[in-house]
Amino acid sequence: MSVERGLALGRLIFDLRTENGLDQHELADRASTTQPVISALEEGGGVCGRIDTLGRDATALGRHLVLSFPEMVPEDVKDSVQIV
Repeated sequence: MSVERGLALGRLIFDLRTENGLDQHELADRASTTQPVISALEEGGGVCGRIDTLGRDATALGRHLVLSFPEMVPEDVKDSVQIV
């Protein structure tokens, strides 16, 4: 994953966490992970190979993690990061 995409995904996780009024420790507890893992994700690192962690984060934020391999990406998908 490119640095830009990692940062975009990290920003999305940060935005959703703060919108839910959670600090990193609270999200980590809800996602059954640790605060350093949340910090690394928000900083744009540690994402590749950690789909299970992202799934738990999504659930902890009241969201869904959707992975897809479409031929074309819809333009109107909100709260998403396209990883090429």
